[in-house]
Amino acid sequence: MQQVSPGLPIHKDAVKVNRMTIDIWFVAALCLFVLACCAVLRIIACHSLPDRLLAANVAATLGCAGALSLTVSVGDLLVAVFAIIVACIVFAVTIRVSEIRAGDAP
Repeated sequence: MQQVSPGLPIHKDAVKVNRMTIDIWFVAALCLFVLACCAVLRIIACHSLPDRLLAANVAATLGCAGALSLTVSVGDLLVAVFAIIVACIVFAVTIRVSEIRAGDAP
């Protein structure tokens, strides 16, 4: 056993155990990105505008959640900043498209 600080013994295999654990934040990010891809497929498959706008907002939200999970996993804030900027652009575009198309509704 090694002594890192006084009174705290560390087992010699502790480093090996930490390397073998699964990063739960990375797994969560991966799952959220898969769900965001499914929402993008919904944008392509739908024919009505309200469904497409909703799917775009869901994809942006899931993408942001995945990016924030990836930020926790990687520890780089640049991913979170990029995700927030992309989400703001997507939300602004969907609001603008829905305002423009509101006059077309019967």
